[in-house]
Amino acid sequence: MQKVERSDTGIRLQVNDEWHEFDQVIFACHSDQALAILGEQASNAELEVLGDMAYQENEVVLHTDTQLLPKRKLAWASWNYHLKGGADQEMRLPTLTYNMNILQHIESEHTFCVSLNNSSMISSDKLLRSFNYHHPVFTRASIAAQKKAGLVQGKQGTWFCGAYWRNGFHEDGVVSALEVVKGIQASQSTADPFEQKGAA
Repeated sequence: MQKVERSDTGIRLQVNDEWHEFDQVIFACHSDQALAILGEQASNAELEVLGDMAYQENEVVLHTDTQLLPKRKLAWASWNYHLKGGADQEMRLPTLTYNMNILQHIESEHTFCVSLNNSSMISSDKLLRSFNYHHPVFTRASIAAQKKAGLVQGKQGTWFCGAYWRNGFHEDGVVSALEVVKGIQASQSTADPFEQKGAA
């Protein structure tokens, strides 16, 4: 989707340089991506609510280097969290290492780990693959914004779903999509079904 134009008569979407008309549009993407697509069409409420739910880029590395796990093997867990720096720093990137053998019940002579941020600690001969992902950042402002969904959902025929509405997991994205479906169904119950153009 390249562009969205909203008016009282409906929604026009530009996709692959072609315009299409709909009654409603669903943004199933990150909050910052939705705002970028809306551009100047974003309402003040959308700028406030979605703008407070920021994303950050995280480096994600699949490896077999157990030095990123706790020193005591008995302390190994599915999720192992390490935060560098002092408590006075406002924004610190955590190093989170998932022990995939525990998390996914993998039986192997190797311990497969997935670490977020801090690839410099991983021995290069134990590095299997690296990726860059964007994850929602949970702050006081973003948690407060989650409670303001009613200010933006369904307004101007526009809906937003994504993991940022809850705890950031894939399942949370699915739950938010189901909530959007319920919202659309409720909005359609009072409308003439023969007048509907569809939803994008």
